[in-house]
Amino acid sequence: MSKNYEHPAGKGTLFVNKYKEKESQPDYKGSGKTLDGKEIEIAGWKGQTQAGDAKLSIQFSEPYVKEENANSNTPPSSSEGQEEIGF
Repeated sequence: MSKNYEHPAGKGTLFVNKYKEKESQPDYKGSGKTLDGKEIEIAGWKGQTQAGDAKLSIQFSEPYVKEENANSNTPPSSSEGQEEIGF
């Protein structure tokens, strides 16, 4: 879907997860909106019921937000957060 597409409230879309490498990762990933319009991420796993029927288990979560300085290994400078004292 286009990054400009906006789901209506209560709707979402799932796509095949082409980056799946482990069984614990979802078979499908996507996004949508709750009934009150809040954006969510959706994940789905294919499975079977005890009776052998196909099923899809889904999980809703808050959208991932990348932290700006999460990968910064630079320690803060020694003057950061300290007031300058004049003599």
